[in-house]
Amino acid sequence: MNLEQLFTQHFPGYNFLFNYSLQNKSYFKIGGPAEVFFAAKKAQEAIDLLVFCKEKDIRFTIIGGASNVVIADEGISGLVLSLDFADFSVISETDQDLLIRAEAGIKTANLVGKAAALGGSGLEGFIGVPGVLGGAIYNNAHYLKALISDVIVEVEAFDLESNNIINISREKCEFAYEQSIFQKNKNFIIFSATFALKKISPDQVKQLVRDSIAKREKTQPLDLPSCGCVFQNPANTDGLRQLFPQFAQLEFVPAGFLIEAAGLKGIKEGDIQVSEKHAAFFVNLGHGTAKDVVKLVEKVKAVVLEKFGVILKEEIFYLK
Repeated sequence: MNLEQLFTQHFPGYNFLFNYSLQNKSYFKIGGPAEVFFAAKKAQEAIDLLVFCKEKDIRFTIIGGASNVVIADEGISGLVLSLDFADFSVISETDQDLLIRAEAGIKTANLVGKAAALGGSGLEGFIGVPGVLGGAIYNNAHYLKALISDVIVEVEAFDLESNNIINISREKCEFAYEQSIFQKNKNFIIFSATFALKKISPDQVKQLVRDSIAKREKTQPLDLPSCGCVFQNPANTDGLRQLFPQFAQLEFVPAGFLIEAAGLKGIKEGDIQVSEKHAAFFVNLGHGTAKDVVKLVEKVKAVVLEKFGVILKEEIFYLK
């Protein structure tokens, strides 16, 4: 029995898609087909499918907004499960504080907008983070010096090992720059998060949101498909401080600055280009492939290492 027969037989009411082009989901407009694709609108649907895959030893891949991933040209075998449940609720509210809960599939921009309308401050910098909340938590999304984990109280996750929903405190999530426990422990599937925000006037928060949007529009190539920043900002070193004294007091040096300083702005592999607007971004000029991305990543890493002695590490994730 093939996977199409297996899933349709066991889950007759589920709207599976077979041989589904993942370019439809990817911000980068790159990627081959999913052997089986399902968008879970409810947490229980995701639980049922995850438990089934574990019991039947079926490979599965979780995706959210697919904004910081590069999907293989050959596609992904097994089940590709999109977590699309996106409820938002207010847990408690005072004149000073706002406690909210949001599910993994809510678009990050939508979460910021809902919090701003209530006067909740702390998320507004993430208005331009593409994709959905689950991915932002998984990668511990950052904006300037702020991390999304700064305002997280706890994360609700499904533990595939015990088949239970668990709550993980911020401290136990092992958050750091571009890091979380969810990258290490594949048994933890993010379902929702609780945020503690400070209350200010909704007009003030909305202005902060507008400021953040304006900054991104001015500096980032938002008019072309991309996967966001490709590389993590590398840790500063004595050598970099001597080369670039303007960053001497910073813990990290912007990866985009190093790429531009290496003369790599605008270079291409196929239809994948280092953005001419912001060198930390790769953009798809039309028909770029995952293989093009990998080639360009390796070229950029090699030149930056040769010129500055810095090993760039990808911020993106490869799905295959």
